[in-house]
Amino acid sequence: MREALGGYFNISILFFFILLVSGFISLSINYTKAYRVKNNVLTYLEKYEGNPNNEELLDYTSSYIQSVGYNASNESISAAKNAGYTCSLYQGQEQGWCYKKNSPNGDRFSIDIVVFVSVDIPVLNKVFANFKFFWLNGTTSSIPIME
Repeated sequence: MREALGGYFNISILFFFILLVSGFISLSINYTKAYRVKNNVLTYLEKYEGNPNNEELLDYTSSYIQSVGYNASNESISAAKNAGYTCSLYQGQEQGWCYKKNSPNGDRFSIDIVVFVSVDIPVLNKVFANFKFFWLNGTTSSIPIME
């Protein structure tokens, strides 16, 4: 009986470490996707002079988001909206990145964006939605105000 309990304990430890390692790998993959989307969106925002509603920008970012396989939870998007961000829409669907225009500094302005690291476990998505640890922030370089 004692040997059976020892075997059960060893198998439990093994499963725990397998779950820990696979969870770490999953989190790092989702973090990488979100980081790539953030950089892509910042690049296109700077290219299209800080207009987050530009159709070409939305086309490019949407196709890139689909090619990478990025998705954000509805809880994270709602938390960003509550924090004062505006979330981009493409054909009536939220893309998973939100922005906030900073007040102009002279003849220039910048845009802050946020993308979300998705944890694909429903209970954890609800719990971690408000934690800024799973938000990736970025800011465009100074964009001149075009009149």
